[in-house]
Amino acid sequence: MYSSVYNDNSFSNVRALLSKNEFQKAYNLLQKISDKCSEWYYLTGLSAMKIGYYDEGEEYIQKATTMDPNNEEYSHAYNQYNQYRNDYNRNSYDYNRRNRNDLGGCCCCCGDDCCDTLCQLWCADQCCECCGGDFISCC
Repeated sequence: MYSSVYNDNSFSNVRALLSKNEFQKAYNLLQKISDKCSEWYYLTGLSAMKIGYYDEGEEYIQKATTMDPNNEEYSHAYNQYNQYRNDYNRNSYDYNRRNRNDLGGCCCCCGDDCCDTLCQLWCADQCCECCGGDFISCC
């Protein structure tokens, strides 16, 4: 699946730039190559991710993996990125859930929104009482 572009030093130059953490230079060099093969997509994906273009990088690495499914380097990078993203999302969810629960002392046994729901019901009851009604008779 490699093209004639792979035979010259372009990709080895890009890999050298990536190893020296010169991600923007590597990305710019890759943008000048018009004949795109799986190696191009893989290296462009890596450099894109390293400079913060995560969605673009993921798409390129996924394409490289699809083009050359037997390449372990591509598969490993794609799986590693997915694991990192899943861990980040899980940690973010847990952190935000913990912070919400710490504020009001609520437990998580009845869901993350139990305090919000109770507060909304109390507010609705207060509004009804102001107008002469009673939404919740015990309060």
